[in-house]
Amino acid sequence: MVLGVADLTPERRDELLLKVAEKIERFDMITPAIFFLEMSKPLSFVGSQALLSFAPMAGLIMNEKLLEEFSQVMADRENVERLMVLLEEREAQKRKKS
Repeated sequence: MVLGVADLTPERRDELLLKVAEKIERFDMITPAIFFLEMSKPLSFVGSQALLSFAPMAGLIMNEKLLEEFSQVMADRENVERLMVLLEEREAQKRKKS
């Protein structure tokens, strides 16, 4: 079953974005991720649909429901912007600690 953006609560959306931001930060890829997101923002809907098309195969190695939810979140450009802001905030916090 494919979820629609309306099926995800704002809390779940934020939870998914936070998980992605944490993984990006863990691999120290914040700057490249922001650069990639900025470049691909106009194609976010197309990219999210591509994720959906690979969900059945990707389900063999990761949670298919999670992938479907994330693809629905990323279909909205505002959520791409939210992720970028979250990453920028984490980068700023990291700089303050250094």
